[in-house]
Amino acid sequence: MVLIHNERIEDEIPVLNVAKKEAFAEELPTVIFLHGITSSKEQNLSYAYLLAELGYRTILPDFPYHGERMILETTDELQFRFWDIVLKGIAELKLVAGHYIGSGQTDESRIGVAGTSMGSITMFGALTQYEWIKTAVSLMGTPCYEQFATGMIDTLQKEGKRIPYTEAQISEKLAALRPFDLSIHPGLLAERPLLIWHGQKDPIVPYSLTRKFYERVKEIESINTSKVKMITDPNAGHKVTRDACHATVRWFKSYL
Repeated sequence: MVLIHNERIEDEIPVLNVAKKEAFAEELPTVIFLHGITSSKEQNLSYAYLLAELGYRTILPDFPYHGERMILETTDELQFRFWDIVLKGIAELKLVAGHYIGSGQTDESRIGVAGTSMGSITMFGALTQYEWIKTAVSLMGTPCYEQFATGMIDTLQKEGKRIPYTEAQISEKLAALRPFDLSIHPGLLAERPLLIWHGQKDPIVPYSLTRKFYERVKEIESINTSKVKMITDPNAGHKVTRDACHATVRWFKSYL
C-alpha cells in the first residue's frame, strides 16, 4: 500500500509525502517533484505512485500562488510573477530537502529532482546552486533563463499586454536570473545524470533552446555525457506523455 500524507513545512510550504506504508518512516531515496504553472502538487501523483512502488519517497510541494497557496491571481498575473515564483521555488527546495533529511525520512546522499514546465525550469536553476542534487529529470523545461525570459517579454508585448515593469526593472530582473542560468554555467552540471524530455511542437517552452543546451553540454569534457540524455517527441506539444512519465521513473531507478 502507498500512503499519501499532506504535510506542511515551516507552516508555509504545503507538500504531499508519498511512500510505501511499510517503509514510510524509514530513510529512503527521495525525489522532489515540482509542478508547472497554474498546476498543483496533486497533479503529479502518478509519478509519485510509480516511484513509491519501486521503494522511493516522493515529495510534491506547492509553489507560491499555487495549490493550497493560491490567492486570487489571473493567468496574466502569474505570468508576470513567473520568475519570482521560480527563484522562490529554488530557495524553498533547500528547505524541503532539509526538512526530510532532518526527520530521518530522506537519504541525503540520494536526492533527485524532477519537474514539468515551470517545475523543470526551477529544477535547472537548482542544479546551479545545490550539489546535493544527485540526478534530475526535465519535462518540457529549459535551463536558458535569460533567453527564455526575453522571449516571454517579447511575446507579451506582441500580444499587446502591458508589462508592469520599467525597462530598468526588466534589466535588473534579467541580471538576477544569470547566476541560476545553467546554459551560462553548464559546467555546474558536473557528472550528475540528467534526463531531458521535450516535445518538438511545444508552443510554450521552445524546444530549440533546450536542444541547443543539450548539444552544447555533450561537448563539455568536465560533464559525464554518457549520463546526459535527451528524448525528443516529434509529435508532442506542451503536454507530458505517458511514455515520458515512465521514462522519468526508469531514470530514477537507474541513477538514484
